[in-house]
Amino acid sequence: MSTTQQRLDAYYAAEVRILTAGLSWRLDIRQRQEAELAEIRKAITALEGKLAAEQGKRSSGSSLRYRTAVFND
Repeated sequence: MSTTQQRLDAYYAAEVRILTAGLSWRLDIRQRQEAELAEIRKAITALEGKLAAEQGKRSSGSSLRYRTAVFND
């Protein structure tokens, strides 16, 4: 498993932790949770893009490439 995938899994876990903890009734804690959730989601989006790019590099290097040519007489 790549480091990017491990980080992404950790951010998913953090997102779930905040979402399942329930909303706090204290305004300051609720605002902090919302701010944390926004930053976590931003990091998730960035890491998903990075992981897709990493996987794209791996798959494009090992895939067979071919072209079809059609010759008309």
